[in-house]
Amino acid sequence: MSHYDVDIHRKRFAAWAAVTAARASKKCRFTRSEGLLIIERSELSKFVQWADLPSHNFDKAHRALRAAVCHAAIGVLKIDPERFTHGVAAKLINVYLKSMFLSGAGLEAADSQTQSKVNALHPPIDRLLLTSLASKDIGGNADFWRQQFSKGWSNFSSDDYENTIDKIRLVTNGALWKIEEHWLGPTE
Repeated sequence: MSHYDVDIHRKRFAAWAAVTAARASKKCRFTRSEGLLIIERSELSKFVQWADLPSHNFDKAHRALRAAVCHAAIGVLKIDPERFTHGVAAKLINVYLKSMFLSGAGLEAADSQTQSKVNALHPPIDRLLLTSLASKDIGGNADFWRQQFSKGWSNFSSDDYENTIDKIRLVTNGALWKIEEHWLGPTE
């Protein structure tokens, strides 16, 4: 066990959490082993340290990473490209990155470059979040949140996903993680 360090542990936990979340879509089922292979082949697993995250234009890097994850998934799952959508890829990426980077202590005291990266990480989008945003009319955008809920996160195209992130960015003044305040209500 001498080669098993905290970074390997974080990567394994992040991969498990991401695969578990992304494979919840009824539209695109896959095994944990397949999900782990998608993470490896798409190079999502190379994100281990803050320095690995892009300092500028996170959304552009996220778009390229979603495309790489979709491409890897098609090769691993041998499925129709329409089944593994940008919504499913985004869920895999977002849960992985949040598990890797936002589960540590002391982020409030991080330097401004790290804080910028914290704020740029995309939240996992799912029906619970979209339902809550619509019911609370967050940002006065209840109709938009309902429309996105009706599409279903696992059916999101790249444009659907990016429009949702743009709306979240507007509502949170750029600190995307803040939208997760609305993810679960007090009774869940």
